[in-house]
Amino acid sequence: MSRESLQPRAEIELVGLPCCSELFRNPVLATLVNVQRDVICCADSYPVVLVPLEVLHPHEEVDPARLSELESEILSTGLIRKPILVESETLVILDGHHRVRVLRKLGKRLVPALLISYDDPCVRVESWRSDWLVTKDLVLRAGLTGQLLPHKTSRHILCIELPFVDVPLSALG
Repeated sequence: MSRESLQPRAEIELVGLPCCSELFRNPVLATLVNVQRDVICCADSYPVVLVPLEVLHPHEEVDPARLSELESEILSTGLIRKPILVESETLVILDGHHRVRVLRKLGKRLVPALLISYDDPCVRVESWRSDWLVTKDLVLRAGLTGQLLPHKTSRHILCIELPFVDVPLSALG
């Protein structure tokens, strides 16, 4: 199955879509992503693209039990059902740490990611934990310094729904 068959899109020039502007907030990503090849779809005005795992920065640890459970699910379906959430300028992973770890373990090179700016009012961050006050600055600092927060510390809330993309593992390198 080709990526083109994953989700129908209008016959328009992708470069002209407003969602593609988020691709160019990070100069490294702008050189690695081919808009015609790697854009899967747009969710509202945000692009969902195949992003190289090597450029992403986690901000949270993962739960080993959840990691094992998710690996079994992914191997069973052979799909990544939803994109991870990535801050478009810093490439810090906001949501999807377990999926990223599973894909790395499986030797994959790419992950479908919804790119969004942390400056966008559509993005809010809270904590799953009552004893933590999580801010966007804390998340970015953890991702950029490598001093990871405990798993399930941050909870990102968007004004849009993450789309189902159902990308086959075989399309992820």
